[in-house]
Amino acid sequence: MDTQLNVLAPHKPGLELDLIADLACPWSFLGKRRLEQALENVYGAPVLALRWHGLRIGTEAPVAWKEYLATRLPEGVDVEIAERSLYEAGDMLGIGFRFDRIGQVPNTLEAHRFVKLAARDGRQGGAVEAVFEAFFQHGRDIGNRQVLTEIGQDLGVAAAVAEAFADSSQGRDEVTAEEKRLRSLGVVAVPNLLINGHILVPGPAEVSTYVQAIDQALFPQLSAPTSRQALH
Repeated sequence: MDTQLNVLAPHKPGLELDLIADLACPWSFLGKRRLEQALENVYGAPVLALRWHGLRIGTEAPVAWKEYLATRLPEGVDVEIAERSLYEAGDMLGIGFRFDRIGQVPNTLEAHRFVKLAARDGRQGGAVEAVFEAFFQHGRDIGNRQVLTEIGQDLGVAAAVAEAFADSSQGRDEVTAEEKRLRSLGVVAVPNLLINGHILVPGPAEVSTYVQAIDQALFPQLSAPTSRQALH
């Protein structure tokens, strides 16, 4: 009697994703969307919730958008050209950048505090997306607590989260402590993606680079990704 053998595929470990980013950084928004596209190619492995690590890049005081953007570019790169490049990259990812609506880039401490508190309600991912869209597509002041409160209302965060955010002391120490820890590890730019605690993808990588890095995490026998882009 013939016996049919079933060959089982090797078990794939889960994916633990840590994204270090800033809510006023356009490359962080691009990186988040590209990562989401890359994850659409993952099959048969559980993807744990994305852990967001806020790292403010910029000055404590608000600064004009174009002035801020200029500080993030390599020497000699024109701001207008950079904006066109961001428009094109965003369009491919469903992001309608409206830099003309942005007056100033605020200190994003309150925005990161809002996201940190939203995680208590399981809404961290939604909060990150909502804040990015509010700033880059509608030009809203994400450094303003009232604006963030309204975003929370639209998002439907729990009353306990809203009450916690109304208390300016809640979540603040967590945000600043995390920033201090990241800087002590030598992290000075965003975005950076860490996969399963040991594969680092720096900079606003392309979707294909994220896919390759995820494959490396799931199948360690594969060669490591070689594509790397400069940090911003």
